[in-house]
Amino acid sequence: MSSISSPHPNPNPNPNPQFPQLSNSIKSANFKCRKFQSQNSPNWLELPEEVWFLILSKLSTIHVIENVQKVCLLFRNLCKKPSMFKFIDMTLEDAYMDLPYDPNVMTRFAVDRSGGCLIDIYLEYVCDDDTLMYIVERSKNLKHLRLGHYLDVSDAGLIEAVKKLSMLEELELIICNYSVVTIEAIGCACPSLKSFSLNAVGSNNCTLARNEEALAIAKTMPNLHNLQLIGNYMSNEGLKEILDGCPLLESLDLRACFLIDLSGDLGKRCNQIKSLRLPFDSTADYSHEACEEFLADKWSSLQNDDDSGGSGFFGF
Repeated sequence: MSSISSPHPNPNPNPNPQFPQLSNSIKSANFKCRKFQSQNSPNWLELPEEVWFLILSKLSTIHVIENVQKVCLLFRNLCKKPSMFKFIDMTLEDAYMDLPYDPNVMTRFAVDRSGGCLIDIYLEYVCDDDTLMYIVERSKNLKHLRLGHYLDVSDAGLIEAVKKLSMLEELELIICNYSVVTIEAIGCACPSLKSFSLNAVGSNNCTLARNEEALAIAKTMPNLHNLQLIGNYMSNEGLKEILDGCPLLESLDLRACFLIDLSGDLGKRCNQIKSLRLPFDSTADYSHEACEEFLADKWSSLQNDDDSGGSGFFGF
């Protein structure tokens, strides 16, 4: 595991990694709180801590560690509190893809800051088996785990990790290639799982149809209330198994599941679910790729037809 060295000597050695200093442009924006206050303006420093926590929670963990904690003494003290790291968002924007250090080290640093209070973590692009195990071994209260976009977490690594998360309630796998064996292992290891997402990039190529993932979900996750399968390659057979095996479903997301035909009785069964997203429903509120590029224009035209009173596929 690589380490991160500070460009400036630290008179008080700290076992936690030190991250690069802010650029001059960011330093110049460092709040000098009193200068921003006039006699007639409120003292924003007196806002309750819970308000600041709510505001700062809108930022990614990378921004909190690299920028926010260096703004002023108030923010630095807030960023040292475990409650600031109950939710860790390690999603890497384009600007951070060439970081001069290993983001896995920053993830571990954030987990250490959480002091065991971590309940929700989102890891995207960068995470390995060792880091995932580091997280779960120090986060016994973890309820929600999100893994996105081809992480360097193997099937074996994920299986070993979920064995330590028997109380996990929500798991999202977003455009990750995991085997059916891994999906079954997740269901067996996490009996408290109420929400599961297994999202891929959809295709209308019938030769790609497969139901193994759907069967694994139906077999091992009977207590699911929410299931998201954007871009899945299952057919009607797989969907039927899910409806039979997961009787508690209140929310089902089938967007970009182009190999499903909901024009018959199966569609009627789905319509009994409280919150249902159909294969050709809009993905405007979904921040990841949902279908292959050649389908995008066709999908867009279908949605425009629906908006103008026309009918989409399967009569919806």
